[in-house]
Amino acid sequence: MSWRYLLIAPAFAAASPAWANYWTPHADITCSRRGNVALIRFGGAFDEDPTSFRTLPHRIDGGLSRAKASKRTDCVLPNGWRLRLRDGQKQAFAYGMGGADPPAFFSLWIDRRKVFSATEWKPGHGAYDYQSMTALVVRPNRLTWCRARDDGAQTCTDERFRFGKRYRTDTVEYPANGRKWKLGTLLATRVEASAGFCRHYVETMRSKMFDDVAFTFALFGHDKAPFAWNFPLRKLPRSEVGQADIEIAPGVQRRILVLHGEYHFFDGDVVFVLPQGTDTTRLVPRIDFHNEKPGDDPNVLPLGEARGWTRLVGGQRGIYPGASPRYVHFVPQRIDGRLYFLANPTNVEQRPTAILVGIRPEGGARVMCRIQRVEEHF
Repeated sequence: MSWRYLLIAPAFAAASPAWANYWTPHADITCSRRGNVALIRFGGAFDEDPTSFRTLPHRIDGGLSRAKASKRTDCVLPNGWRLRLRDGQKQAFAYGMGGADPPAFFSLWIDRRKVFSATEWKPGHGAYDYQSMTALVVRPNRLTWCRARDDGAQTCTDERFRFGKRYRTDTVEYPANGRKWKLGTLLATRVEASAGFCRHYVETMRSKMFDDVAFTFALFGHDKAPFAWNFPLRKLPRSEVGQADIEIAPGVQRRILVLHGEYHFFDGDVVFVLPQGTDTTRLVPRIDFHNEKPGDDPNVLPLGEARGWTRLVGGQRGIYPGASPRYVHFVPQRIDGRLYFLANPTNVEQRPTAILVGIRPEGGARVMCRIQRVEEHF
């Protein structure tokens, strides 16, 4: 079982459905049949309770908020406008202030044109003193925004609205050929891999595991995921660095050093693949990120790369160059007896979803495949 999976397993074991008490945000859209008025409501539900929405004064929404939730995502106004609503949440984290309470947002399309994109309606991460949206009323010439703090009184404000060419057709949401990729589809782009290599990898990852695709579990180093290679790491004295000696390819022995973290400051991996028998005594203290003294750059790893070495860390060329090196994970994979690493960023909004990285026997990494999972579009 991998180092990453070992850390997340106790969190699942500790959770007990009998003691759960969670609030889930929801959004809902309703179109009037008599007038050109659409209501988008924002609310939520505790545990398995019904979703609760606020009621608005009749003069604001024409009474739409007094009806039951439509549980729909699309509706049509008498003037022919077709509206589509999609709501979601930002990424939740198991650390940091309010990490388990991410902001909620919505996107709105009118006649295939995106009017709002991932617009926040509920603040998160412990921002309890701010107002949340309770409703948005859409009319052909006016938008009405309603907000409230917790259970306090609502305040609603109007702004002019002019729908037209300033809003462009969203060809991702409404492709010209009418065909959209199914959510969860894995798309692989070959970089340095041989023909068919990446296709074989993603097709294997499509196999079902625990009612989900195996790819999800591979990102967390699950020991039953396809190609999982959970070689044993021995913690070095007075260090968080793990060490292992393995055969990275038939007849090729190497020494592996791994620094792993899953906390606020460091949620990622640093991996070194070194020549067999390398003395790591002086190297290990330099495999760390520092943020202790004024002037320290927390994104700089003191230990660089030498001849015959392979250093894997985020933020380098070809491997999430725009990411912090502290927030990219590297999960070992074994494919045809060779060592690879499935790199994936802690921030799920970064693209691609994952990168399959190969190890050159002479030292150095090579990007084999870029893998993108089709996610909800906002």
